[in-house]
Amino acid sequence: MSRVDAHRINLQFEKVSASSLLDEIDTAFIYYDFSILETRIRQVASAFGASAHHTVAVKSNPLSKVLTYIAGKGCGLECASFEEVLLAQRAGAPLIAWDSPAKTRQEMIASNEVDGLLINADSLRELGALLELNQQARILLRINPHADTGAHASMSVAGARSKFGESIVNRAQIIETLLSSSGRVSGLHVHTSSQTADFIKMVGAIRKVVDLALEINAIAPDTIRTIDIGGGFPAEYQAGDDFDIASYADALRKACPELFDGSFELVTEFGRYYHANAAWTATKVHDVKSTESQHQVLIVHVGADLFLREAYNPGVWHHDMLLQPSENADLMSTDVGGPLCFGGDYLAKNIQLPKAKPGQWLIIQDTGANSFALWSRHCSRAFPKIIGEDSELAILRDRDSFEDILNFWS
Repeated sequence: MSRVDAHRINLQFEKVSASSLLDEIDTAFIYYDFSILETRIRQVASAFGASAHHTVAVKSNPLSKVLTYIAGKGCGLECASFEEVLLAQRAGAPLIAWDSPAKTRQEMIASNEVDGLLINADSLRELGALLELNQQARILLRINPHADTGAHASMSVAGARSKFGESIVNRAQIIETLLSSSGRVSGLHVHTSSQTADFIKMVGAIRKVVDLALEINAIAPDTIRTIDIGGGFPAEYQAGDDFDIASYADALRKACPELFDGSFELVTEFGRYYHANAAWTATKVHDVKSTESQHQVLIVHVGADLFLREAYNPGVWHHDMLLQPSENADLMSTDVGGPLCFGGDYLAKNIQLPKAKPGQWLIIQDTGANSFALWSRHCSRAFPKIIGEDSELAILRDRDSFEDILNFWS
C-alpha cells in the first residue's frame, strides 16, 4: 500500500479544521486514520496466510483506543514492558506477547494473572526465573542469531554485542536447557532489526533460528512448536520507498517453508508498518526567521518532545512536510526548529518548503508510529490532542492540561 498523498491529507486537514474539535490552545494536533490501520491488518493477514498469528507492537503506538481497535480486529499485542502488558490486557487482546530484556521477579509473578500471555525470555538466566515464577504462560526463548541486516545502528539488535536475546553461539547450552525444561519452553523468538529493507538478511537470520528449532526437535520431537519472528518490516516515509509485505512473506516462505507448512506455529510482531502511514501531525508556524534571502528558519510548536529520534539522530528519520494553506509555489531552503530550549531541537534542516509566514500550519507526514509514543517531558510542554477518524472524527486523547503536567512532576 502506498503512502497517503498530499491531496488526501489536505482534505483531512480541512475536515478537522471545520469541526469543533480544535480549541484556540491547540497549536498542534495529531490526526490518525483507522482505515489505514485496518488495511494494514488485512495485508499482513493475507501475506502470511490463515495459520499465522499476529501481534502489533504496543510501543509503536500505545493509545488505548487504538489498542482496543486492534484487539477488536482479532490481532494480538506485543509488549516491551509489563506496563504495556497491562495496556494490552485492558484492550482485550486475544494474544499478548511480552518482550523485555529486564523482567523483574514481581512482574513475573504478576504475569500469572494475564490470560493469553506468551513470554519471550531474553536469556537463559531469565528463563530459569520464569520457569520458577510463572506456571500459566507459554514461554519462548529469544535467540540472538548474530546477523547484520543493514539497519541503522540504533535499530539493529542482533549483533555480537547486542543486549537482546541469548547468543546462538551458546547453542549447546540452549539445547540442553530447553530439553531439560519438561516441555515448559515451547518455542523460540527472534527479532533482528527495524526499518531495514534487506529482506534477504532478515530472512537469513530467521533461518538460523528455524534450524536451531529443527535440531532440538530432532532430539526430542515436538519440543519447539512456536517460532516468533518478531517485527521490523519497514514503513514508507518518502517518495521512492516501496516496501511490500507480501514480498517479504514470499521470501520467508521460500527460505523457511517450515513456518508455513504446519511444522511450527508462526507469530509476528510488526509495529511501525501498521501505524506509521496512518497519521500526520499539524503544528502552527509560530515564527519565521531569516538572515539570508533564500533561507528561512521556522519555529513550530512540536520538536524533540514529539520527534525524539528525529532530533537526536538528524538525517536518519525523514518526514515529508506540507504547508497549509499552500500560498506560495516557490521553494526555498528551510530549517524547521521546535519549541524546546536546546540547540538540537530541529525536525529537519536544509529541506525545501514554500516561503512561510506565522499562523500557517505545517503538516508532518507519517507520524503514526514511534513519534508521540516516544513523548519527552523535556521542558514540560503539553502533549498535543490526538484526533482519530473511523466512521467519524473523535478525540482519541485530549491535550494535556497544565494540571496534568504539574501532577506528573508532583
